[in-house]
Amino acid sequence: MKKSTHTAILCEKCKSVNKSLIRFCSVSELESVNYSKTCITYKRGEALFQEGAMPLGMFCISSGSIKIVKEASGGKEQIIRIAGTGDSIGYRSLIMHQRYSTSAIATEDSKVCLIPREEFTKISANNNQFYEAIMLLLCEEIENSQNKMAEIAYKPVRGRVAEALILLAQMANPQGIINLTREDLASFVGTVKETVIRTLSEFKGEHLIEIDKRCIKVLNINGLESVSGLYD
Repeated sequence: MKKSTHTAILCEKCKSVNKSLIRFCSVSELESVNYSKTCITYKRGEALFQEGAMPLGMFCISSGSIKIVKEASGGKEQIIRIAGTGDSIGYRSLIMHQRYSTSAIATEDSKVCLIPREEFTKISANNNQFYEAIMLLLCEEIENSQNKMAEIAYKPVRGRVAEALILLAQMANPQGIINLTREDLASFVGTVKETVIRTLSEFKGEHLIEIDKRCIKVLNINGLESVSGLYD
């Protein structure tokens, strides 16, 4: 399917630049990125890249959210993480010179800029601050993955769903709306959809969240932190 491009916004004018790796670029590097990047609009469910494909470059999320998934046994997908506005994805495969080990799929309509592999490599080689920021992100990814595995092993579903909602609320749109399917939320916390639906219903009854169809709004983040903290 041919993706639609959108009018390129200069990186320095992007509302998410202060959360992006691009903030570490020099003026001349920004000019080069602005010239070389491709800006694409992805509809919900469309893939930015697929597991096993060769890396194209670094993707920078201007708006929307993207789930990073890995195919599990039986063809099911496991959500590794969810990236939001200002986040960059796809750089690990570039650094390791290997095919994508995961897939990236839009969970809502999203605007994403693709910085070509050659441009990414040039900046990484010449800009120590940019490279160090990427190394820090890689370390954080490893730590988060370890924490998630520990939580799935030891923390009950209520605690995992509460923690996921806290994380997603921090990434939510300005209205604070979490727009994620129950299947995706279940995959993210490592359980089945029916259990997530039941847990969300409990949280709604406890006035921790509001639910409008598939949309969730956190009403009491302190309450969710208390639920999550019970199992730490």
